[in-house]
Amino acid sequence: MAHGKIIRIDRSIPIFYPDWVEKPMHPELEATGPAEYNLGDVEQWLHEKQKTGVAGGKEIYEYLKSADDLKNHHDLRDLLAIQKLGIEVFRKHFKGKAVFGWKSVVLSRNYGGLSVPYLIERGGEVVLCWIWLGYGWDARSPALRFGK
Repeated sequence: MAHGKIIRIDRSIPIFYPDWVEKPMHPELEATGPAEYNLGDVEQWLHEKQKTGVAGGKEIYEYLKSADDLKNHHDLRDLLAIQKLGIEVFRKHFKGKAVFGWKSVVLSRNYGGLSVPYLIERGGEVVLCWIWLGYGWDARSPALRFGK
């Protein structure tokens, strides 16, 4: 087993989304995923286009849906658990990257577009943010996927 922190998630507890969320796009997947896993075993998944350039957010999302792979990715709860581990753990595993939880794509009530949550280092802290799928992702923006 890889070196890392053990993360425990109670997937029976509903995910609480920000007030601006109209609806989660995949509520049927909210209870899926391991109850416990080692952060060192988490895969930093990239779309083929991200490996050499940029892939659009909608393109990544559509690929994950068509490949029936969203269920293997992290959600908002996983990101919040990683955030709680603090900046040192985040830097050790993800230094210089923004990491995404594609299982928690949501529809915004503010502008009607789709957004995905991610973690990034800002000001010496691990910050949870959301980004519209209209942007592009490069190799510094991997999706977090449960190890096999």
